[in-house]
Amino acid sequence: MTAAEVPAELVRIFREEAAEHLDGMVACLLAVESGQGSSDDTDTLFRHTHSIKGSAGMVGLPEAGAIANSIEDVLQSARDAGSLSPLLTEPLLQATDALRRAVAGERAVAPAAVAQATTIRVAAHKVDRMLDAVGETVLHHRRLEHMLGRSALGADEVIGQEVDRGERLLEELQDTVLDLRMVPLSTITSALPRAVRDLATTEGKQVDLEITGADTQLDRVLLDGMSEAINHLLRNAVAHGIESPDARERAGKPRRGALRMHAEPRGGQVAIQVHDDGGGVVAAALVEGERRGSLVDALAEPGFSTAGGVSEIAGRGVGLDAVKRQVESVGGSLAIDTAPGAGTSITLLLPATLALLRVLLVTRGAQRFGLPLASVSEVVAVGDVMTLGGRPSIMVREESVALCDLAPVLGMAGSDLPEASRALVVDATNGRLAVACEEAIGEREVIVKPLSPSLAAVPGYLGAAILADGAIVLVLDPAHLVRHAPRVPAAVKVGAGAARAATQRPKVLVVDDQFTVRELQRSILHASGYRVEVACDGREALDALGAEGDFDLVVTDLQMPEMDGLELLGAIRADPDHSSLPVVVVTSRGSEEDRKRGAEAGADAYIVKDAFDQQALLETVRRLVGAQ
Repeated sequence: MTAAEVPAELVRIFREEAAEHLDGMVACLLAVESGQGSSDDTDTLFRHTHSIKGSAGMVGLPEAGAIANSIEDVLQSARDAGSLSPLLTEPLLQATDALRRAVAGERAVAPAAVAQATTIRVAAHKVDRMLDAVGETVLHHRRLEHMLGRSALGADEVIGQEVDRGERLLEELQDTVLDLRMVPLSTITSALPRAVRDLATTEGKQVDLEITGADTQLDRVLLDGMSEAINHLLRNAVAHGIESPDARERAGKPRRGALRMHAEPRGGQVAIQVHDDGGGVVAAALVEGERRGSLVDALAEPGFSTAGGVSEIAGRGVGLDAVKRQVESVGGSLAIDTAPGAGTSITLLLPATLALLRVLLVTRGAQRFGLPLASVSEVVAVGDVMTLGGRPSIMVREESVALCDLAPVLGMAGSDLPEASRALVVDATNGRLAVACEEAIGEREVIVKPLSPSLAAVPGYLGAAILADGAIVLVLDPAHLVRHAPRVPAAVKVGAGAARAATQRPKVLVVDDQFTVRELQRSILHASGYRVEVACDGREALDALGAEGDFDLVVTDLQMPEMDGLELLGAIRADPDHSSLPVVVVTSRGSEEDRKRGAEAGADAYIVKDAFDQQALLETVRRLVGAQ
């Protein structure tokens, strides 16, 4: 029987189980090579190899079976000799690599998830679909509650009890689905000891990697993204941190360098630390870090390198900057602790899950935003504002903290802050900042959904969340707030006036069939002082224009069901009451031909989603509304 004749599910299960056996073989061989092996190493390797050989024949992979049989021949010789010689580890590691390729059927192998006893394997995309369905069900439940009304729920005890029961069941279902997304760190660490060993050999060094806390659970989506970041840290430790065997011996250290990776939960976060016992960060980097006020920023500067020369794995100043960007993109932080001659520790502090996040809700410009609670050290009243170094600042526990208004950081045209405004003291790896807003509403636990691909490049946001009342809030990126706070003298206007009355503000109609895109544009415009209505397609937009008629501008997509954007444009230009109404097209279709069709149909401005910039949208809307 060939692999093509075997049920695909059976082949998949074999490959997952074989990957676990192969990881065990590599770990055992590395222990033997470093002199830390045990008397039963040969038997352990035999068991792993024999398991693969027996199953390979059943699923129609004779090449894998043949390689496993050859490995058994070598192991039998070692068994007859009474021990496994360290000289055999290199050829056996190469044979293990060949066996891994044969098992994979010429395809690259990703580290397999660790299968717990009685565990049911569920495809990742199915779990994500389940989570989306649960989120929509929660929203539907909230809408039903709103439609029934508090009075009806209180008046009918049976209905009230059923609604409460539905609430409890939904919470239980949500928790269960979220648990399915959690996987142990060991899903990406099994191949690391071998990788470190090979890197060290390339650099002429001897390094042992010890991993602890590998059973720490993280969100699968987050862990997939952090795999490359962790590899960067290990590569940097081998290339920049740990000295050559001779240099270590002269310094009174063991010739073999020690590299440790440890993970542990910290509240709603997970800390992953990589520590080496090398020489520490070079003096030039320490001086630069002192100048900048942050060693992390100094080492993460693109092009900055501490290597003495260029090799295959070091010396071009890349690595830590990518790690920093990756960690901060998910709302995490990066910290470095180093001492000359005593090594370096780099710690990634990550949210345990990307799906469920505890946020602090705040308001600015009549719009609500969420900020990860872990990044907010406290909320204070904006009292006396002073100017230090050309920047507005306030005193927080006898320490001056730079102050900025949330509105300009996000590109919003917010009104002056009220007298009773609040400031969130935000801590990030790149600094500390007090962010002023109208009000801090309170804490919420929310399911965070990523922005659609066309808007994923919009800076400043980690995603969006649906609140219990059905409202959409954008979740802010703390690192972005700190990094993009104004660095020039600027006043934070508190209590200097009130916003225009709502009836005087321009009114905009946003038309898009994608919920996330529609809500993001609505949020941006609403936060900048516009009255905003939304429609799902051209037909619904025409109904809104006919019913209300007092719109000052339309923002529309092109590709929509029922009636697309070009048809909507044609209908608006043919209507005597709205023929001069400004229309802005925001679409993913960016060819010259598409732009020409939009202009011919009567579009006043054309913005491509791939290059979407909220400031450009606001400037376009202000120009067109002001030109009326």
